[in-house]
Amino acid sequence: MALDRDLHDLLFLHDCVIVPGFGGFLTHYRPARLDVQRNLVHPPSKDLSFNRHLIRQDGLLVDRLMHRENLEFQQAKEAVDQEVAQWQRTLDQAGRLELTRVGTFFRDAERNLQFEPDRRVNFLKDSYGLGPVAAVPVPEGRLSVKPVVEDVALVASERREGFGFLAAAAVAAIAFTVATWWAVGGGGQGIALGGFDLLKGTEPARYVLPQSPTALEWPAQASIWSVPAEGSGIQALPIAGPDVAPVAVDLGQAPAKAEPESTAVATRNVGPRFHIIGGCFLEKENADRFVAELQAKGFAATLVDRKGGLYRVAYGSYPLRSTALEALNAVRKEEAPQAWLLVK
Repeated sequence: MALDRDLHDLLFLHDCVIVPGFGGFLTHYRPARLDVQRNLVHPPSKDLSFNRHLIRQDGLLVDRLMHRENLEFQQAKEAVDQEVAQWQRTLDQAGRLELTRVGTFFRDAERNLQFEPDRRVNFLKDSYGLGPVAAVPVPEGRLSVKPVVEDVALVASERREGFGFLAAAAVAAIAFTVATWWAVGGGGQGIALGGFDLLKGTEPARYVLPQSPTALEWPAQASIWSVPAEGSGIQALPIAGPDVAPVAVDLGQAPAKAEPESTAVATRNVGPRFHIIGGCFLEKENADRFVAELQAKGFAATLVDRKGGLYRVAYGSYPLRSTALEALNAVRKEEAPQAWLLVK
């Protein structure tokens, strides 16, 4: 029975293989190394060692023998025990036991068991087929770098050819752009480049100084909705149109009824009644900070009032409903879609 062959194959798959009653074989990874004395570079490998104290059955050898010889567990175990007994007799009689492609056992002068692995076998599967490579040292001073001398004429010729290619590509791009303008512009009407018309003798384009920026104007859509003549409190009104969800509008409190017995003439201070609310804050510091941010953007922001414990900040306040509607549409489209209108 070739138990050494089974041991050799198992060491490729496992880091520890125990021979019951004899000892355990261990493999240890070793990286690639340089042998300076023999000028060799050795590939990564697994070093093999032996520990005679590992004698407990791990089942690897018995299981392999069961599958290879088609034996029962007890039969395979007895076969391994017989092979190990033969190893012991060989050591006692000859003092030396050689396991093919595994290593050699021998007893020293003090009758201690020693193991020398077979250095020709590499049990690392990733290095299968790799052998030592000769390492040839490079003497100092032998390495020289030759300067690279460019042929000036050749380089100049190549540069001229490259410039010609780029010029042709630029002309082709301009021609393609002009053709595109001609097709899109309807026969080339008004196509000018660099201050002159490429196709017709029309007037050159004149630069007009833009006027000072004005506020963004949005057409008032008074026909879409109107503020109820009578009403108070927060109501949902179709500000943005019939196809958009209604917006909450605070119509304020109901006006107090005039006392009939009073003959005094009341004077009304007309001021901004429509406010575009952009945020409500519990802390006044946060409300003041938001007002400052809006004012930095160019809005006439103000702290309108405090209601329900919240400070209400407006993007702007307007006396006319139509003006407030235009500003509300602009704010909802450009700044805050959640803005709403407060009527006081």
